[in-house]
Amino acid sequence: MAYYNSAKLVIVVSTLVLLFGSLPQGHAEVQPQAIPAGLLNIVQFQFTSFLACTPTGNPPSGGGVPGVAGALLSGTCNGASGSLATAFTNATGFAQGILTLAEGIVIDPSRGMPCFLTVRLPLTGTTCTVFPPTGILEAAFQLLSVVNNPLGGLVAIVTTVPWVYRP
Repeated sequence: MAYYNSAKLVIVVSTLVLLFGSLPQGHAEVQPQAIPAGLLNIVQFQFTSFLACTPTGNPPSGGGVPGVAGALLSGTCNGASGSLATAFTNATGFAQGILTLAEGIVIDPSRGMPCFLTVRLPLTGTTCTVFPPTGILEAAFQLLSVVNNPLGGLVAIVTTVPWVYRP
């Protein structure tokens, strides 16, 4: 008799698991918004970038150049540094991360972005040695879209424009 009750319990529980597993699941997906006109209070920048193993850091138009692996990136916005969890380029030269500003920054998208990623030269610990021996490479952010930050303010989804050498 105990075997019959156990089997019935297993069948009921299995049916419930199957039923609940087939129900639609909620997803927390952030939808990018069109870039609004006017002033924006940006609290974070979600960026992607590529650093090529060339004297300028930019890939040639035909591509085919390897990326710089292990380059340390830092971020700045209108002269104010933000919190950038340590960001390095990956094995193929790509980097992505989030630059968080303590108090946010008000920007006008029609005037460009006052924010940059920088890489100090010389690069150490990387596979690329063709850069100038001193200075920095700097790439400005280019705004792609904005999303609402659940904690308030806006998150700018950005990429970088070509790198520029600064002695």
